[in-house]
Amino acid sequence: MENYPNKDLLAMYDKLKTARIFVQMMEKAVYQGMIKSSFHTYYGQEATNVGILSAVRDTDWLGYTHRGQILLYNRFGIEPFIAEIFGLRGGVARGSAFDFHMADYRPDGKRIVSMPGTLGSGSPTHTGFAWALKHRGEDSIIVSPQGDGACSEGYVYEAWNMAALFKLPILFVIDNNQWTMTVPLSRESANPNIAEKAGACGLPYQIVEDGTDLLKVREALDIGVGKAHKFEPNVVEIKTLRWGPHFFGQPDDFREDNALIEEAKRDRDCVRRYEEYLTSKGLIDQTYIDRKTEEITAEIQRCQESAAKTGIPAYEDLYCKEVIYANPQTGGDL
Repeated sequence: MENYPNKDLLAMYDKLKTARIFVQMMEKAVYQGMIKSSFHTYYGQEATNVGILSAVRDTDWLGYTHRGQILLYNRFGIEPFIAEIFGLRGGVARGSAFDFHMADYRPDGKRIVSMPGTLGSGSPTHTGFAWALKHRGEDSIIVSPQGDGACSEGYVYEAWNMAALFKLPILFVIDNNQWTMTVPLSRESANPNIAEKAGACGLPYQIVEDGTDLLKVREALDIGVGKAHKFEPNVVEIKTLRWGPHFFGQPDDFREDNALIEEAKRDRDCVRRYEEYLTSKGLIDQTYIDRKTEEITAEIQRCQESAAKTGIPAYEDLYCKEVIYANPQTGGDL
């Protein structure tokens, strides 16, 4: 196991704890009508994106999926992210993008690559972006997350093959939460080890069998990021379990693994496991945990209240060339 400095261990805890509290508060926001669209849950999967954030460099580019909210609010900031998903003027894109289409392609910006709306289409898009990074001579990579369902789309295999063929600076991260919307993995993929399929395309891969162990996730991603920086595209599959429905508000009577969910909540909660680890090292105690919970909750609540003051976007905020076209060639900003 890597010997991470104590400050790094605590920084990862801050991100992990914030991730759990954030989704809890956004769940309330959905049922209070503050979020007008769906919000895709990531309960139980927080370690994946926290691991990505902890392993990448600030100059690396990030793709994301519909469960990538952790990546987005860490790069854009919690307040503008909340304003965006609440459809408010103070949002990242003035309330026009929700959490599917936020992006910042400026080299001196947040380095976020937008998620296309079609399942799995991030892989070919990000592969093309990695090709551009290589040919521009940038010392940066792109991390391309995807779920288990996306990995059954044909163009994902094409992207894997192209990345391997041209030795592109890209790391594919598979967050295998065992469910593709309402379809279990066993009915969607004949091979439960999805990364092995990428191996057939010539990509080296790692499989983290226990995606609730944050340190194991981080170690695998450290290796993956390092390889990508050496133009060795690769795959890290992280096996997790989606605790809830596909999105808040969806009936979950299709789930046939409720006993497994309860076991995971009891014995394999990534937040609680990491708290126990840090406590065993003498880095935190229950008082620290309680104080951190209060601080994070208060900060997110402050961000919600501050975002609400920006109001809903006006017509000219959305129907302008900066939003509709959003590229220098048409007079807009990136």
